[in-house]
Amino acid sequence: MGQEATGLVRRRRRTPLVVLGLIAAAILSATLFGVFRRSVVYYMTPTEVTASPGQRVRVSGTVVAGSISFLPAEGKVSFSLADERSTVRVEYEGAAPDTLKDGAEAVAEGTLSPEGVFRADKLFAKCPSKFEGKTEDKTRGSPP
Repeated sequence: MGQEATGLVRRRRRTPLVVLGLIAAAILSATLFGVFRRSVVYYMTPTEVTASPGQRVRVSGTVVAGSISFLPAEGKVSFSLADERSTVRVEYEGAAPDTLKDGAEAVAEGTLSPEGVFRADKLFAKCPSKFEGKTEDKTRGSPP
């Protein structure tokens, strides 16, 4: 056998390996893309959620001061979430998070009823960061 025949045999042996490598790369890419899509969560604002009653969504907004109402006998909590333009009433059956307070940012997952009340089956309240620094006047030389 000459050198040309030996080179041809090597290419034939390599071809299945290259094809398997490409298939493996495609499967890995598809899997990573699927995981990424599921991990990306879109939160609607109260304004957006009022336009889509009946759909299961997550709504995120600021808890309106004075709107939190605990009903311990029924095991419910209700409050209002607001953005710059709209407010939506949220009702949740279950124990409310300790971080649910006036002015806190909250996320509720559920559906908007035809009456305009968001019925949540999951509720999260974001806790304020303890690492937020105080704003101080740097020109006065105040200690950090």
